[in-house]
Amino acid sequence: MQPRDFSDLMQSLVDVDPGGRTGVATKLGVSASTISRWLTGKSRPHPSIEGKARYLMKNLHTSTSVQEPLSLDGWYEPTEEEKLRDLVTNLLSNIRETLHRSGSYSSRHEALDEISKLLFAHTISLQVGKGGISSSLLLNSQPPAKSLRDFVSEIYSKHLPDSLSHELNASDFELHIKESQNTFATEIINCFSGITDPDSLTTFSDPLGVDILNDVFGQFLADSFVQERELGQYLTPTEIVRFMTRVGINSLSMKDIDTLCHPEKCADFGIILDPSCGVSSFLREILRSLYNEVIRRHGTQGLKVWINNMVRSVLVGIDKSERMIRFSLTNLALFGSPAANLHFANSLVRSGPGATFTQCLEGKVKLILTNPPFGAEFPWNSLDKYKIATKWAQNKPKSLHSEILYMERYIDWLTEDGVLVAIVPDSILTNRGIYEQLRSSISPLISLRSVVSLPPVTFGAAGTTTKTSILHLKRQSNTPKKTKTYFSICQEVGYDVTTRDAQRRKVSNGRNDLVDILPEANREVETQIGKLLNLPSYVPRWDATYHAGLPRAISDRIRNTKKTDIFIKDVANLVGDRVDPRRSDPSSSFSYIEISDIDSKTLGVTAKSIRCSQAPSRARKLVRSNDVLVSTVRPERRTVGVVPPELNSAVCSTGFAVLRCTGIEPTVLARLLQLDFSSRQILRNNIGIAYPSISEECLLDILLPISSDDIEKLQKDAEKLCESKSELHRQELMFSNSLNEKVIYWQNA
Repeated sequence: MQPRDFSDLMQSLVDVDPGGRTGVATKLGVSASTISRWLTGKSRPHPSIEGKARYLMKNLHTSTSVQEPLSLDGWYEPTEEEKLRDLVTNLLSNIRETLHRSGSYSSRHEALDEISKLLFAHTISLQVGKGGISSSLLLNSQPPAKSLRDFVSEIYSKHLPDSLSHELNASDFELHIKESQNTFATEIINCFSGITDPDSLTTFSDPLGVDILNDVFGQFLADSFVQERELGQYLTPTEIVRFMTRVGINSLSMKDIDTLCHPEKCADFGIILDPSCGVSSFLREILRSLYNEVIRRHGTQGLKVWINNMVRSVLVGIDKSERMIRFSLTNLALFGSPAANLHFANSLVRSGPGATFTQCLEGKVKLILTNPPFGAEFPWNSLDKYKIATKWAQNKPKSLHSEILYMERYIDWLTEDGVLVAIVPDSILTNRGIYEQLRSSISPLISLRSVVSLPPVTFGAAGTTTKTSILHLKRQSNTPKKTKTYFSICQEVGYDVTTRDAQRRKVSNGRNDLVDILPEANREVETQIGKLLNLPSYVPRWDATYHAGLPRAISDRIRNTKKTDIFIKDVANLVGDRVDPRRSDPSSSFSYIEISDIDSKTLGVTAKSIRCSQAPSRARKLVRSNDVLVSTVRPERRTVGVVPPELNSAVCSTGFAVLRCTGIEPTVLARLLQLDFSSRQILRNNIGIAYPSISEECLLDILLPISSDDIEKLQKDAEKLCESKSELHRQELMFSNSLNEKVIYWQNA
């Protein structure tokens, strides 16, 4: 298709859609500005978006007559899509309420288990030409409870995927209903009565219906998971899943996309893997993203073949939770195929029976989309199969976190030019030690394509504000190509998280930066939000905060330095004089300065007198009069102070960087460090997730917002200020002494 052809399509779509340009943008999941670029022909979308636009155009033409008029009584006539959504939503809600009323399930996730079994059995039964869960189950000679349980068991025994048959039995999917619960079984069967008429059954076969079924089930899972903290950790927000999936698809060549969208040839594409699949949100989104494109290219007649081949041969999910496997199986089956390639296993195990399948994946995966669990610790002595433990690490910690091990496994699994799009904690991108050794070791093996920093609210509904980013990289071929890396900081993901009655809920706020970041990350438009950078073969940090955290004006000014510019290293030294008060006389005391002793408004520094025997472990740095103390912990607070003469030889916390001035008055340096220009440079060096901090060495490379020509004048002004402060201190002392004398005289009178 030529760009002008698509522009014409978009113009027609905007003209037909009641919401105009904004309405079309919302439906396609892009910004209104992106629609404008498409209308002018300045850029064109990915084929998956193009297919969705064509499909949307078709639906708008057929539904406009239903949307526009109002009936005589003023009520809005719902569209066919809204009717289908209500139908499926009511079905799931009715089943859930019936399960809860029965009192047979102790938790929400047990009820969710049963819903997934029922929905899978009903869907697959319809797809193979049977009647699904219907009133016919009440007409045979068996009691309703036994009839319903046997029906579900029969479906699973016949259609349980081969990939799971070695790890799970059909009995693991049996409906938990007693033979005596006939009334309960009848109520469950009756829940499905609303979708057994011929028109409603199109929900499970028509392309639009399948898309709606998946959307509603996905939202149902999301709402249910928010209410169950144990399950919340498994769910990646839809906004993030869709962004990552589109980044992954766009990383493929047009030849790969042609293969991936072909009903028969897609089986030869290779593997798309989620090694921590949870409910298979990413695998499901692959199908959803390409669904309309396949229809456009090959019609609905090729769709069934495509889905079967994709689910059977291309999409692979692994999870160590049996419950998640059940949800995944249902999630994928709703597209029309029970032949899901799912595996009940631990992706990180590298020996024993559980490792057989994951070892077979090495070098065969074309695309990995994943959000792995963080924080699980693995003892060092159990990691003899990992390079990070045997070759890459320079030291031997007692244990390693799972996110480090996953990074090594991703590289193992990817084929040449294979793509990874993964959620990672920022420690993977910024931390030193074993994390930096990991980055150094895999850098020659990959090209870093993009890093998008996510806000803390991203996983707030799951009860965590862990700082995370989306990491996008490509496995290097034998002849690596020089590529640029895109970095961006996402401030808003489209929702806030509120808490009511101890339940966390996502609340849409309509501000989703990912909509505009996506075309930049895909290299479809010029960068305005993020930065596209040429990086050397190895960089110590991969995070967007460091590479794109500076406003463009500041980064441009730093790149274009002048002879009169001053860096901190030009006017101050970083000193690290150490002392251990615990080695002094235990009965003696010392002056200890900690972060709470700094008054950032006045630059004042005070201290506490502490016995040497009670010295904190962080009391280690010896300071001198006029040293500038800069807190390296929570640098956004701009905690800076100047050591007064009376605290010469005091001891400060290791949470401070100590700067000793050589060519600038301490007060001038301290105030310059608190200005936005300097503070923004400092903040880009933040590392850590729960306890953000900077490495003190980075301070030396901070460009100060002042010319060397102005130093002499500021020195004199600072000296006058210090003299005034000294005089004020003397006057306050005189006043205090005079006041005390008068009080004593009054008391003795």
